[in-house]
Amino acid sequence: MHYDAIESKILEFKERLDEYSRLLETVTAFANTQGGTIIIGIRDSDRLIVGLDRKEIERYSQEIPQVIADAISPQIAVDLYEQHLEGKTCVTIRVFPGPQKLYFIKKLGHPSGVFLRFGAHNRRADAYAIEQFNQERSGMRFEQQPCFSISYENLSKELLGAVFASFDQSILIGAGYGSTDVSGRTIPNVAGTLLFYPEHQRIIPESIIVVSVYAGTDKKQLIKKEDFSGGIIPMLEHSFTYISTLLGTQYERDGLIKQPVNFEMPLDAIREALVNAVAHRAYDYEAPIRITLFSDRIEFLNPGTFYAPINPENLKEGLSRYRNPLIADALRKKGYMEKQGIGINLIISSCLEEGLPEPQFVELEHHVKLVMFKKSSSNPSPQHDQDPKDFTAMRGYFTAQELFSSMDLAQYLGKSQAMAKKILKELQNKGMVEKVGKGPATRYRFIN
Repeated sequence: MHYDAIESKILEFKERLDEYSRLLETVTAFANTQGGTIIIGIRDSDRLIVGLDRKEIERYSQEIPQVIADAISPQIAVDLYEQHLEGKTCVTIRVFPGPQKLYFIKKLGHPSGVFLRFGAHNRRADAYAIEQFNQERSGMRFEQQPCFSISYENLSKELLGAVFASFDQSILIGAGYGSTDVSGRTIPNVAGTLLFYPEHQRIIPESIIVVSVYAGTDKKQLIKKEDFSGGIIPMLEHSFTYISTLLGTQYERDGLIKQPVNFEMPLDAIREALVNAVAHRAYDYEAPIRITLFSDRIEFLNPGTFYAPINPENLKEGLSRYRNPLIADALRKKGYMEKQGIGINLIISSCLEEGLPEPQFVELEHHVKLVMFKKSSSNPSPQHDQDPKDFTAMRGYFTAQELFSSMDLAQYLGKSQAMAKKILKELQNKGMVEKVGKGPATRYRFIN
């Protein structure tokens, strides 16, 4: 039998352990990130539950807690217990997110021994990640740091008026967007600079939105590229208008101008993705928000990983925590952010209601990528019959989606869902596709 869940930010499998170096990396990475579970006795290549014999269970139970205690600093507490799965016995290690980060492997030292978890992989922490932890320990968020090179007088009254009904220096300070220095000047912080200083990219490098358009499904032929800045709210509004125009499929004349009235994907999803991007990005990471339009999809590449406790496994549960609460508060005042925790589900539901594949959220190192699929000939409806034996074309189509359902395959082929399930069974037997989850949540993915 195969384990239902796949390896992720909070789950890892080990078939056997001949030595413990890789285990220590994972334990350290989990403790430095959001915690996680390691199950020994499951083959990581195909999630087959192989189990352990009694001698192995006793050895791991005796050795692993001591190895972790001796090898990692500060000391990490873990739970280790036997777990019975499909008639087999495994050893499970539960690692909790540590309160004394940064944890490191003593033999490698600090910072070389500091590991973090990105998706289903461990990565040695780089200088930026180390700095983020130091910032977190200081108790001051990056958006709260003062920007001494400008003052209240440099801020745009128009941008201030977009957020506040009335304003002066005391209101800016009282709202949390500035402070007074020793000379009495009112100094905006990072959030105040991003919101109210039109040339914010001079102070916070790469704090812009870049929209690129390509002719096909890859980056071989660039059609156009636009940069948006001038304050968070204007660049949010202008980039949304620009993208909406690019996604238009049917236009009606409004005076002298033709305006789009039908679109390749729901604008509610685009709006929510944009708002989430500017509200939750890591502004201390010097990279822009990149929005890339291809012929079959649109990708949002946002600096910063998921902000704990959010991770790819609990995205749909409505959890909410702000990396930039001051920026989020300004967006709420404008009416651009609503109830906490509904944004992700709104993006997903808006696309599904339009008959589009479910959007994909992928955590990368220092970025989160959102992939949304267009209404186009590359998302065939049932009347566009595809060859059910052309597995190469099928793989190329569904690899972009990563996970897909039997109904997705049925729509692609123009066949019944029963036929799609039969084909999926054949692909599983050939080792080309693996099943993820069970019941109504069952999904499939092609194996590389």
